[in-house]
Amino acid sequence: MQTTVRFTPAAIDVIRERAFAERLTVAGFVGNAALAAAQSSDPLGRPDSDPRRPLVEALDRVAGELHTAVATVQDAEPGPARQAALAALPAVAVRTYLALDAVLESS
Repeated sequence: MQTTVRFTPAAIDVIRERAFAERLTVAGFVGNAALAAAQSSDPLGRPDSDPRRPLVEALDRVAGELHTAVATVQDAEPGPARQAALAALPAVAVRTYLALDAVLESS
């Protein structure tokens, strides 16, 4: 049976590093961890209950927007798409700083 699971980019980086350290594939590591959690009478700390998770997800979203806008500016020929990406950059920068401020305030 096959199951699809979604992770934030930050989470997959952590999982990938740990899987490599354990000499497992990411799928093997996630499968082992899920089975261990399911069989445990003392559940693991739930990442979704971490009060910082919304901040991390917000930073991931803003980083994705910033990456997309910068890539468009770099790759697009002069024209409407490039102009729209350039016009979006200041708003993305403001959201980036707001998200970073929220992270700093929570720590």
